[in-house]
Amino acid sequence: MTTILLERGKVKGRGIVFPKRLTLPEGTEVMVRIEPVVESAKIMACTEDPDLGDLPFFGMWADREDMKDSVAWVRKEREQWHQRATRLD
Repeated sequence: MTTILLERGKVKGRGIVFPKRLTLPEGTEVMVRIEPVVESAKIMACTEDPDLGDLPFFGMWADREDMKDSVAWVRKEREQWHQRATRLD
């Protein structure tokens, strides 16, 4: 039976330091996958809800004439989806 460990550590100098001792015997050969967690930590650290109006994509389609009435636009798009799903013989 193969034991798979998933541990989180920090790079210090030329090595990786783990918060607790690994349970592997000295000299055990292991396969290592390095996956930095910096970005996921930044996302998790964000506790405030952003103001949608401040996001860069907000209003990017404001000048599109075909989307002035968004409800009508969605209905038209859904109708096209339905037509594509219907097979003509």
